[in-house]
Amino acid sequence: MLRRLDEDLLATDMPSGGELLAEGRAIAAGVEVGTSLLCREFGVRNEAEYKARMTAEGRVMTCMNLGCPTWAATRSGLLHICEQAAKRGFRIDRFTFQMDRRMGIPPQLWDAASKETGPLLLTDAEWEQTASTVPIQPGLADMMIGSPMSVPNCVRALRAGVNYIGNMSQFSWNYPVWDGTDLDQMGEMVKALGIMGAKVDQGAVVQSYLDDGYCAQFSDYSSYIGWALFERYLVEDLVGGHLSVSWGGLTHDPLMKSAVTHALEAVKPKGRFHGFYHCDTTHFTKDVERNYAALSIDMLYQVLTELRLGTGSAVLPIPVTEALRVPTLDETVEVHNITRRIIDDAPRLMPMVNWGPIEAQRDRLIHHGREFFSNLLAGLSGLGVDVTDVLQLLLAVRRLGAVRIERMFGAGARPEIGPLHYEPILPTDTHRDYLERRDTIETRIRTSGAVILRPMKVLVGSTDIHEFGMHLVMTTLQAMGLQPISAGVDLDPDELAEMAAKVNATVVAISTHNGMALSYARQLLTELKARGVDARIIMGGKLNQDADDQPVPVDVSSDLRRLGISVCEDIEDLQGALQGIV
Repeated sequence: MLRRLDEDLLATDMPSGGELLAEGRAIAAGVEVGTSLLCREFGVRNEAEYKARMTAEGRVMTCMNLGCPTWAATRSGLLHICEQAAKRGFRIDRFTFQMDRRMGIPPQLWDAASKETGPLLLTDAEWEQTASTVPIQPGLADMMIGSPMSVPNCVRALRAGVNYIGNMSQFSWNYPVWDGTDLDQMGEMVKALGIMGAKVDQGAVVQSYLDDGYCAQFSDYSSYIGWALFERYLVEDLVGGHLSVSWGGLTHDPLMKSAVTHALEAVKPKGRFHGFYHCDTTHFTKDVERNYAALSIDMLYQVLTELRLGTGSAVLPIPVTEALRVPTLDETVEVHNITRRIIDDAPRLMPMVNWGPIEAQRDRLIHHGREFFSNLLAGLSGLGVDVTDVLQLLLAVRRLGAVRIERMFGAGARPEIGPLHYEPILPTDTHRDYLERRDTIETRIRTSGAVILRPMKVLVGSTDIHEFGMHLVMTTLQAMGLQPISAGVDLDPDELAEMAAKVNATVVAISTHNGMALSYARQLLTELKARGVDARIIMGGKLNQDADDQPVPVDVSSDLRRLGISVCEDIEDLQGALQGIV
């Protein structure tokens, strides 16, 4: 798969971003924006108007996330959840649902790519049903704007009555079996941004979920704010559109989470409403009772922050079984029932909250976030990028990558222990958790003497963009005395197999979390065999897969073992998986 045209930040013979935006605006002239069932019932034109009304009435809104394998199952799930919520005396305002990554590639390629968690929207009727099945407003994010199918997906979503469309932060994602270039992909994204900018007066809002993009790889919360400013500059200043910034899934510190939310709200233009703020997804464990406590604390501080700021952003709770498997529909109802009770009780706690320290952190985040943004624009300009051209900006930052961007332009210090080192000002929870787990693992291995003396080449990669699990695997292997090779993130099976052949890997270790463990493993085995690679495969993460006869993805650990793959339920299992490999 060709990911870039060359090693330069810009491609030769690039069209101008202005030309592509104009092309998108021309497409928008033929698009009639629909009205959702929710908006019709409340007598508003779009979701932003609904948010404005609910905020004025003092309502704290909620958002849910679904992960069903087909649209039929998703539609049935929406009807079930809506009915059950009504029986319990509450309602949910909006929903998002995980889409199969194949939604981002042309339909004629779907059969050649592995199925992932989530549905495909196959017909115009299914697109229309996303906004007309229940009075809960849809937000379509995954595999929309940012994908090779940015333009058709954007058009069909708008016609269906969806107003918040993303996910802008996924612009750096790669797509299976699609053989276009990064320039092709960014070009389609710019056209879609032109469409959204042309439909601002009809409620079109570009959605970004920061934790699905570069921010997931940043180590500094000030970089989060700087990146949000960069995305807003692209969408609002250069395109003339409106941007919604959501975040929160990778943060479990409630005070820091409130501070970052304060900062994101402080830097947005007046009259904008972000789509949602996400529940922590990193602190849930296999201990469900403990997860209830984590959920309650996280939701309480999110609700208190919303009562303080009146942002109009929905809070998005996640069921407590998320760390074990894909939650059931009734578990989704349960977590929203809990959240609504927290919302009802939270106002009486407001006088007890000391907002001073949170607001002080907010001010630090804004100051250093603006420093990041200024450094980024100035640095790109110095590298020859026209910072008034949307296409050039997107292509350049995609080719630079998240880690290089933060190390080059972040507001933190760069001690003289290496040109790539960066010290965050306000470390992210992901970064702090990694350092803590790293130290624990290194101490355990050092004290137990669990050192691997046999020579072996271990190639480590991830099927999605999240690096945390991959880094822990690398650290564990290094502590065992090995020198693992990083294959990177967001890898298709053919790419990983090609790299394994190139480095003559003895072991291929894979971290996966996007509901495609079994199909990925089968394809990887085929690709390795085709290249004559005889390597042990180790897989860890969320080892599930969609099943035709099940409403949610199922665990496939046993299936993987039958294929001869070593399964790691935890990083502690890695040593055992390596035993017997020469």
